[in-house]
Amino acid sequence: MFRSRLLPLLLLLFLPHSTFPQTPAAPTPKPAPITSLGALRQLPPETAARRQPVRIQGVITAVNWDGTLFFQDETGGSFFNLRPEFRHFRPGDRIELEGISHAGSYVPGIHATKARLIERVPLPTPTPATYDILLSGHLHYQRVAVSGIIRAVEPEDKNTWSITLASGQQRLEIRYRPEEPTPMPPLVDAQVRVSGLAAGFINQKRQLVRPQIFLNNLSDLAIEQAPPPPFSLPLFPISRLLNFTPNGTPPHRVRVRGVVTYHQPEEALFLRDDDRGLLVRTRQKETLSPGDVVEVVGFPVMGNFSAVLEDAEFRRTGHAPEPRPVPAQLTGALKGENDADLVSLEAQLIEVLQGPEETVLLLRQGESAFRARLPRTPLDLRNGSTLRLHGVCRVDTFTGSLSFRANPRSMELLLRSPADITVLKAPSRWTAQRMGMAALVLLLVVLASLSWVAVLRRRVREQTEVIRQRIEREAVLEERQRVAREMHDTLAQSFSGVGFQLEALDAQLPADTGLKRCLATAKQLVRHGQEEFRRSLLNLRAQELERGNLATALGELGQQVTAGSGISFELLTHGHLPRLPEAVENNLLRIGQECLTNAVTHARPRRITAELRREENRVHLIVRDDGSGISQAHLDQPQPGHFGWRGIRERAEQISAQVHLESEPGAGTTVQITVTLPST
Repeated sequence: MFRSRLLPLLLLLFLPHSTFPQTPAAPTPKPAPITSLGALRQLPPETAARRQPVRIQGVITAVNWDGTLFFQDETGGSFFNLRPEFRHFRPGDRIELEGISHAGSYVPGIHATKARLIERVPLPTPTPATYDILLSGHLHYQRVAVSGIIRAVEPEDKNTWSITLASGQQRLEIRYRPEEPTPMPPLVDAQVRVSGLAAGFINQKRQLVRPQIFLNNLSDLAIEQAPPPPFSLPLFPISRLLNFTPNGTPPHRVRVRGVVTYHQPEEALFLRDDDRGLLVRTRQKETLSPGDVVEVVGFPVMGNFSAVLEDAEFRRTGHAPEPRPVPAQLTGALKGENDADLVSLEAQLIEVLQGPEETVLLLRQGESAFRARLPRTPLDLRNGSTLRLHGVCRVDTFTGSLSFRANPRSMELLLRSPADITVLKAPSRWTAQRMGMAALVLLLVVLASLSWVAVLRRRVREQTEVIRQRIEREAVLEERQRVAREMHDTLAQSFSGVGFQLEALDAQLPADTGLKRCLATAKQLVRHGQEEFRRSLLNLRAQELERGNLATALGELGQQVTAGSGISFELLTHGHLPRLPEAVENNLLRIGQECLTNAVTHARPRRITAELRREENRVHLIVRDDGSGISQAHLDQPQPGHFGWRGIRERAEQISAQVHLESEPGAGTTVQITVTLPST
């Protein structure tokens, strides 16, 4: 029964899939095209980016010849790409557009593939709007109408204009770009109604930073109240700007007259009318000087603390004596009495800061601090100096009170040039900081002197030790010389006399007597004694070392031993070789002499090389020849007048040196002596 159930399962697993009928997959239905701009605007950016099909009818409202057309239907507005075949379209064309959606930078847009003109129609009726409505974005890329007063008209390039419209307390930019360069009529201070496309500046986060209006035609700018000639307006006292009037402050320009106290071309102008100062914002390029009398036409607005004229223009009408600064105290300035006026203040300098475009002075008067600014200028001022400053006073911030009074909280001075700074009292150069630096330098000098004294003491000890060793060495050498001279004059002469007597006795004895053999033995003993005595004299009196160091002495011995033999001798030195202990120098010299003598006498070489090498605390003496080599038996047999290999090893043992010999018949001989020097 189990097998009968398992068999169908196995067949089901292993039979090819082709044996079973397959149902074909149903084709994915294409999405229905979007037929209204309102539906397109409802798409989230990620959905619009999936290239949804679009088929919409709408009216072209604006053309941006940089590459975009804007159009609108009853439900909203959007944009599509300006292809070459679409360049004949104009605002007012009703078209049918086909394409696919894309996310756009703010509002979803259309990549158009087809567009056909249906008919010419009037532009859609603009929707009334304010700055705040435009900033909300829900009318973006739709026709709107905004009313206000023109504050400025400025060209951006040869055929693009930027028009500033005051809409309530906000400023709205209107961009007008006709197909052909067009002269602009007088518009500043005109009451207008503008109909155009709602647009604006978009950041990378898909946010509307600042709205603007795109104007197709100058006819869409309706002048409701034309501006009067600017300098025909009645003069208005500076002291009455933005004061209370029963009918409120009109939003139009006013004309004032004053004397220039400070001018920053294309930026700001400061005037004085009687005893009141005024800040004027203007982009006019003409340069003015203090004392010039000017008339100014501008829009009065409230600045940080006092009235300001904005979007102003001026004309020079004469010249008067340069205004004198008003003496002031910081407490008075902080009451707002001198805002925008030229004043004179005394204060103590805290610090000078240099910025990329301006120089800032941090100052103090009493317990209050403030700053003064002027165009970037190198200043030679010391902190703590008492200064007199001439500059324009500007209230920076203020606070309110329960009595509805605005009270200045901070102020600054605008200096015109370094000539506005007078040093009344310079601080002592011995400030706490400088005294601290001087004490630090003195301490460093004392420490350096103590260190130098310590170094000198160590050098004196070292030199004293060298002199002591030299004196001891010279004393030892002198004593050895004396002993050697006495031994030469006594024992050496005695050995020679005995030798002569034995030679005379040997000549008188018959040749076949036993005394003859005894006499020969005695003569041999005398010669051996003379050799041992000569060896002792050499140990006592190393004349070569008296004339120079080990290298010099070894070189002289090499030249003496090989003189007249036709053998080439060369001495090589490596590293700095100072004077070595006397015992080391003397034994190394005699070992070298023995190696040279053995090579010349027994090996018959063509070349002999002696090498002295200093490595850290070791000294190596290496003697090489290219002669016949020396057998071990011959080395161990002392020859008359020589110490032999055994003598070399004995001398090496006296100075705790290591001896290494390499010699093969016909391959020359190398002897290396290594002495380890005591560490200092």
